[in-house]
Amino acid sequence: MKIKTLSEIKDPSAPYVILFHGYGADASDLRPLADYIPTKKTFNYIFPEGPLSIPLGGHWTGRAWNHINLARLQDPSGDYDISSESAKELPETRKLIHNMLRDLKVPMDQVILGGFSQGGMMAVDQYLSYPETPKALVLLSTALVNKVEWKTLAKGKTPVPYFMSHGQQDPVLKIRCSDQLNSFLNEFGLKGERHIFQGGHEIPMDILQKLGAFLDRI
Repeated sequence: MKIKTLSEIKDPSAPYVILFHGYGADASDLRPLADYIPTKKTFNYIFPEGPLSIPLGGHWTGRAWNHINLARLQDPSGDYDISSESAKELPETRKLIHNMLRDLKVPMDQVILGGFSQGGMMAVDQYLSYPETPKALVLLSTALVNKVEWKTLAKGKTPVPYFMSHGQQDPVLKIRCSDQLNSFLNEFGLKGERHIFQGGHEIPMDILQKLGAFLDRI
């Protein structure tokens, strides 16, 4: 089995931005970002699609990287902590993405790994588990998970710059999920910029503008 992708290749010698979608979406969900992220430099974009098919209600299905407990995330109290959770599908999903990165035949120092929500979790997991180190991370409305294994993988890993954003009123992944991930990255020497906005589980246009400036700087 191979990971399916959508791509926007403008200049094969330019850096590649790989963005993993969130739970229930698909490769086309983040595809418009190739046009909406304003950059002065040229970037190629790749949008992978999760290997799992999940029901969304009725006859609709979506894609995912791992299964999650939706009932827990929808708890109105918001009193949950997913930082130590690890999905049973993760080892196989990790292997599939490793193969995808190898098949690209692009030097990892020319690759920016990122994603939205569950896709951001996959970007961090790939940064930590893949033998080569990417150029940077882009983490949009995501969270710390798999903390125990990630701490082991992070030891000795070369730090990279990161861009992080999160909505103050995010009802899906509370702001403390972002706090935990930011602290984790800092603990292992990563330095980056974090933007908290007034909003929910989303990517506002002003965040895309800030992201474009970040990409131009790295």
